[in-house]
Amino acid sequence: MHFRRTLPGCLIAVLLIIILAAGAAGAQEPFRLTPAARFLLGMDWSYLWLSGEMLIPAGGRPGSGSRVDLTGELGVDQGDATSITFDASILDSHLLNFDFLMFSPTGIKRVSRTFHFHNKTYVAGASLETRLDFNWLRLGYSYKLWDLSPWWVAPRIGVHHVRYAATLNGETDEGGIMSNTRSLDGTYPVLGMETRYATPYGLDFGLELEGIHLITAGFLSMARLRVNWEVYPDVVISLSGSSRVVRYIEDNQPLNNEWFYVLSGWSAGISFAF
Repeated sequence: MHFRRTLPGCLIAVLLIIILAAGAAGAQEPFRLTPAARFLLGMDWSYLWLSGEMLIPAGGRPGSGSRVDLTGELGVDQGDATSITFDASILDSHLLNFDFLMFSPTGIKRVSRTFHFHNKTYVAGASLETRLDFNWLRLGYSYKLWDLSPWWVAPRIGVHHVRYAATLNGETDEGGIMSNTRSLDGTYPVLGMETRYATPYGLDFGLELEGIHLITAGFLSMARLRVNWEVYPDVVISLSGSSRVVRYIEDNQPLNNEWFYVLSGWSAGISFAF
């Protein structure tokens, strides 16, 4: 498994950061652009497991799309992901969060049944290569409503924008290659909360919960448990486990686009404060 090959390298990199930080001589004054705010810019590397299904017709025409299971029928179930993160704390009470997740799992499998995807027919027994592309933008604002140091709770409002693309490359009856791609976007305003508990030695534990149900247009939820460790002034490493669930439904055609996905996994990251 690719995850098992990359995990030792990630652990060695984290260990080197800790050793270098512990061996640095003397205390360093934190750098700040302004004393009223603290900003963190970083990157996370993740390994995610994926499950779900999709129904992608062409122009809403009946018979132009079939419901397809990602894991069982397309062989797409896991992959690496990368996220760019930005966090801000202003006046120690106003919290801004931004992250942009890029996830492109692939799979190769023989089709077990004939199905339709965006008005193309993939026949049973043919070899099929599938590539999914997720670009998941997340913005949030929180306010520390209860601050009982070292523990605080902050209600949150935010928005998620999910751009999803599916590409299916399959064999034709004549032995050629048939390629088909479809992209869709979904935007979800969310409500949630964040809580943190700080401990000595720069460690803090955090829990984030967000979600919304849009009645006829789908729903989205996210949960993340995170551990941050400031190993050196202005250098923060993090480990987290998360789960994201999204369902997208159109309701304006005879046969509507639908997709439902669950993305769950682990992440390791590093951020720099300023």
